[in-house]
Amino acid sequence: MNLRCDLNINGGSRRCLLVAKDEETPGHLALRLAAAVLFFDREPALEVGSSDPVIADIGFFPDLMVPDGVGGVAVWIECGNVANNKLTKVARRIKDGRLVILKESVEGGRRLREVIKSEIRNGEKIEVWAWPKEEFSKWTAAITESNYVYGEASCASLNLVLNETPFAIQLTIC
Repeated sequence: MNLRCDLNINGGSRRCLLVAKDEETPGHLALRLAAAVLFFDREPALEVGSSDPVIADIGFFPDLMVPDGVGGVAVWIECGNVANNKLTKVARRIKDGRLVILKESVEGGRRLREVIKSEIRNGEKIEVWAWPKEEFSKWTAAITESNYVYGEASCASLNLVLNETPFAIQLTIC
């Protein structure tokens, strides 16, 4: 499934295409769309590949990324489940950037935070943002192959309409 999106966020507009990878679930794609909206003002790269010099020496690819404009990473964004090995290496290799993980539920976000505390060096650099479970189910149900999103996004807050479904959400920082 691919998502064609017309985003009108915080007074700006952009069209984008989110292309699902083979192993990607609809929930993961829904988190990627949410990340694109949450970081809309920072113009995140929705597809980052091996040819991108910003991540050449990191060894992994993010779900989305905001470059810092001088050859580094301002925000590395992961969605859903992420391997501890990846988190450890990325947290160590992005010097001044942020590492943000979006989770489908507060419970999942809190479990991940506990794992990060106990198993990942530099874990304090990792931010975990979690959806209220019912709101994420509603978000996922509202997504179609062609999406129109308008409203406002600020930090971990969404006040918008997705395909005629309204959302006023404050994600939990775990």
